[in-house]
Amino acid sequence: MTLNAKPVAAADAAARQEADAQASLLLRRSEGSYAFPLLDAVSNQFARSLRDLVRALGAPLVQIERAPAETMRFADWCAVVEPAIFWRYHAPPLKGPVLITGGRALVLQLVDIFYGGKGQPAGEREDLTDAEERFAARLGRDMGLQLAAAWRDKHPIDPELDFVTTESAKLAAVRADDELLVQRFTLRGAPCDGKTVMCAYPQAALRGIAGAEPVPEMRDLPQTDPVWSNALNKALKDVRLPVRSVLARPEISLVKLLSLEVGDIIPITMPRQVPVTVAGRKFALGSIGEANGNAAIMIDQIEKGPDND
Repeated sequence: MTLNAKPVAAADAAARQEADAQASLLLRRSEGSYAFPLLDAVSNQFARSLRDLVRALGAPLVQIERAPAETMRFADWCAVVEPAIFWRYHAPPLKGPVLITGGRALVLQLVDIFYGGKGQPAGEREDLTDAEERFAARLGRDMGLQLAAAWRDKHPIDPELDFVTTESAKLAAVRADDELLVQRFTLRGAPCDGKTVMCAYPQAALRGIAGAEPVPEMRDLPQTDPVWSNALNKALKDVRLPVRSVLARPEISLVKLLSLEVGDIIPITMPRQVPVTVAGRKFALGSIGEANGNAAIMIDQIEKGPDND
């Protein structure tokens, strides 16, 4: 055991020196402020990977323009990027999430291109279709792999996609006043010219892995499992609800009712619009028509009110 002590101690010392060297490259402190020089190299590599990804999806002329990193409050960042799609990643050894966001219009363009279109979706919408949700999740996983590759030979992190959302309030990532280090990537070239993707790291988490200071506890955050929440949301979307519409409510006298025979006709008046109920609650108004040879109701108006917010 005595003979092996020095080699083991030397190996431990070498490992500590390598860790210290990595930390010094990641973080530089001056006059109470922090700089993260290593992130420039990470950003450059991620920009190239992002360009290749967008080109592979069907936009071969796109270039990526990288802007210098900037510091923003979490609340301000959310306000700048919305309406957007957010991807949240658990990324050990970071004691905090990595966040990526892209404009909702950009994602809809990429979906249209991916399915053979020209990147000109019909219009802005709040909700995503099932196909768009699947595409957004796939895109998020691909970007997570690219981010891991960009960090690999510098200070390895392992981003794993927690969930995808269109609502920043659901991120439950950091406090509103916490500072993020934000990297902005702008797409140049048709059909996505001017659209942006932004990657954000909590500064406290970056300082924590560099050993500059302990990472603060996030006691104010709701103690929910994002993976479980995402699975629950998806399960709820598959719940089947009864949809019903009453086309007519004719009234006849008791005498007429008692005298009805096979072949008699009860006249009805078809209204211009009929109500559509879901699980017993009024949901919409629709027009009666035909689609693919079947009787159908076309939704004209979604009802707003306490029955369906």
